[in-house]
Amino acid sequence: MFRKLAFWGLVAIGSLIVVTPVKAQSTVRRVDSTHSTARLFVASSKSPDKNINVGVARLNGKVRWNAADPVKSTFDFIMYPADEKEPGQTRSKSANYAILSFKSKHVDPAGNDTVRVTGELTVSDVERIASYDPSESYSGPTYSPAVVHSAKHEATFVFQRAKAGDDTARDLGGDWVATTVVVGEDFPELLSAVSATNWPVYVAEENCTMPSTIGEDFSGPACTGKDVDTLARTDLQCTTPLTVGEDFAGEVCTGTPLQVASEYSAQNHKAEANQLVADEVKIQLAVRMADHETAWVGASGE
Repeated sequence: MFRKLAFWGLVAIGSLIVVTPVKAQSTVRRVDSTHSTARLFVASSKSPDKNINVGVARLNGKVRWNAADPVKSTFDFIMYPADEKEPGQTRSKSANYAILSFKSKHVDPAGNDTVRVTGELTVSDVERIASYDPSESYSGPTYSPAVVHSAKHEATFVFQRAKAGDDTARDLGGDWVATTVVVGEDFPELLSAVSATNWPVYVAEENCTMPSTIGEDFSGPACTGKDVDTLARTDLQCTTPLTVGEDFAGEVCTGTPLQVASEYSAQNHKAEANQLVADEVKIQLAVRMADHETAWVGASGE
């Protein structure tokens, strides 16, 4: 009996030795939504280098990274207006807005520190009707319950680990950078939602405090932070004249304006011969992983 117990004890210890390295092969880490961004562009397939950065959205989600077998990794995230602290919160600053979510289906290695992540991209166009009832106690418009229109389509993001000096991740120090291009004809709901949404300014490391005293001129808490501005549009080049006189009328712009979705017929996608039409959406991610809330999981995806 003693020999049998000793034998099974050795087997149990051996199993622990074998399982422990496997458990450490994959990690789940949360995306730091205070430092991660999704830049949204509308662009022309005729001139890929011509685009408009219509907004900078906030990024949240989780990444399960399997260093031993990247194919078993998963990337799930959501892109939403930057004035929301968490996706899905009721917003009072805008009646209509858009939320984009992505859930990976499979991952393919594509070189050193690079993977192609294919999955389902969902766009949810949220509409609320605003009502105004000015009175002595008026504090702003009230909104009806949200009406959500959603559509889905397959998309592929190319994820690459950020390197020192990487221009894409430089502003916010992302651990991963990723890009995708979605053709508007394949996913018109995405093109329409991205171009029509008035994306609020993204403020990184925002910190708001209430003043010690509140008087009649109180206008809300005082907030500090770093604005993450949209990039300059590349279809127009605008410069200020070297000399400015009384007849100065502003910057001088050259180039062909890029017409966004709302400026032409979404049914026939036609425009004048000298116009560029935005017929695709480009998404550029800068992803910083949170330093905490790390969970160790099995490489088998358990």
